[in-house]
Amino acid sequence: MDPSSITAGVMGIVAPTLRCMRLLIEDLQNIADAPDAVTAFTNDLQSMGLALASVQAVTDSQWKSLGEAVTAQSKAAITSCKTSCERLKTSLDRWTRHSTDGTLSWRDRATLGVFRQGHIKSMSEQLQNCNITLTSIASIATL
Repeated sequence: MDPSSITAGVMGIVAPTLRCMRLLIEDLQNIADAPDAVTAFTNDLQSMGLALASVQAVTDSQWKSLGEAVTAQSKAAITSCKTSCERLKTSLDRWTRHSTDGTLSWRDRATLGVFRQGHIKSMSEQLQNCNITLTSIASIATL
């Protein structure tokens, strides 16, 4: 496989994933009095952004040396991350529909702080797994 097509394939999904993550981070940071689970998730998203930046720094020759299996695993992890972010953004919009100007209504606070905390933690774990995968790949590529 052509090294430039390997890089193009991975980079083609990194940019939209970063864009989705940035929008979600912005939405989460706009919640002035967010529950701890939301704050922790925001930190996980920021960490994942750093992992994606590391993947972007991998050169064509490094991708070639990693091989097609690792490239496929990278694409799958990035796609999973993007899908998770899109789902959470949609859910967050629905969960905070009663709030205005970044201040959570009592109803939305209950939704985020109690009823959706497990969902947020599950998404956080998914991001942490993707982060570990991508950080490992970027580290191995640069050795």
